[in-house]
Amino acid sequence: MTVAGGPSDVPVCALQIPMATKRPSTERAVLLVAALVALAGVAGSAWVATSASAPDRPQFDDDVADQYDAIQGVEGTRTTTIERNGTVESTRTYAVQLRPDTGEKRLSLREGPESRFGTRVSNGSVLWLYERETPNVTRIELDDDRASSRGDTIARLFARLNATTGDGETPAEPPTVEPLPVVPESAAQSGAATGVGGGPLTVSYGGTDTVADREVYVLRLTPVNESTDANYEQTLWLDAENYFPLKQRTAWTHEGQRTVMTTTYTDVAFDPGLDDDTFTPDIPENATVHSPDTAETTTYRSVGALREASDVAVPDPVVPPTYELTYATQTNGRVQGVGLRYANRTSVVSVAKYSFTYADEDDEGELTIDGRPATLTTGQRVSLSWNCEDYRYTVRGTGISADVVVDIGESVGCPGAGGR
Repeated sequence: MTVAGGPSDVPVCALQIPMATKRPSTERAVLLVAALVALAGVAGSAWVATSASAPDRPQFDDDVADQYDAIQGVEGTRTTTIERNGTVESTRTYAVQLRPDTGEKRLSLREGPESRFGTRVSNGSVLWLYERETPNVTRIELDDDRASSRGDTIARLFARLNATTGDGETPAEPPTVEPLPVVPESAAQSGAATGVGGGPLTVSYGGTDTVADREVYVLRLTPVNESTDANYEQTLWLDAENYFPLKQRTAWTHEGQRTVMTTTYTDVAFDPGLDDDTFTPDIPENATVHSPDTAETTTYRSVGALREASDVAVPDPVVPPTYELTYATQTNGRVQGVGLRYANRTSVVSVAKYSFTYADEDDEGELTIDGRPATLTTGQRVSLSWNCEDYRYTVRGTGISADVVVDIGESVGCPGAGGR
């Protein structure tokens, strides 16, 4: 991602998989996610309190992120299970080799439901997906800082615990934290994952446990306001030596359906001496390599700079006065679009417009934006979307009410033809 009109340290969104009422087909989702996330994704963060009733805990070191980033490699077996309303819907097991600090990884499917791709190899900047039934390979350029930021995310969780005083009170300026991303093992699971950038969350210490024959610290994240955020909760089992998440359980409720996604490592080895060839693709001679169009995203410091550069008319939303623009984006590729991101101290909201439309699930629903059917989903992230001629509009927010999201959407409306 390039930055225009300002320094190179303009914040960018991390990849997150949103909960959606209507979404593209299974394999299509994998190929579209790189283009759509730059427009519609929001890297949520919240001011977090800490539970005062947590069990006795140690004072954690200040170098949590450094210890995590020092991991040279991880090898083991990773199993992800998805349950819906208490019934196991799918279980996938992969042989995994990865380097957490660079995003390099190799995943080979060992057990699980039918899937188009069996092996996935990434060098951190390019992902190669190997088809199971043919020698063909799909090559996808990556523009994602999730790997490099995960250590910082974990460090902020422990900093939040350390910052809490004995009476449970927190400093006036606590660090911002967010839950770890819920990363689907396949496109088929992409619809299962909720938006993972949260509203205000409480992080509490759950003591120690054992996972993969290693001691772990248990951390629990739950919403401050239990009446919202879809009964969202996340539990992390972090290695006591290097803070790598050996187990992660994330649960939420959407439209009366309780979903629980659990990822667990077994037979794990740290720093096994992985060779660089592990993360280099070995493409068969008779393979066809398919490279879908990938989006190029440019970030701007102001709406005015974006309007001058873009051929797509930029929305003009009315947001509450406490929000300030953090950045604006232009995306060019198979999907063309623009995006605006606003934030205040406790919440984030984005407005996106992109040249990719699809029918809303309930075209006869009561909710409309400027006379167009709209889809509203609530949960850990509130999302509102609607079609306007050749464009799809989306308003997404974390730590913000659905009513405010709808108000912002109504202020955008359907301003006519999408281009200038």
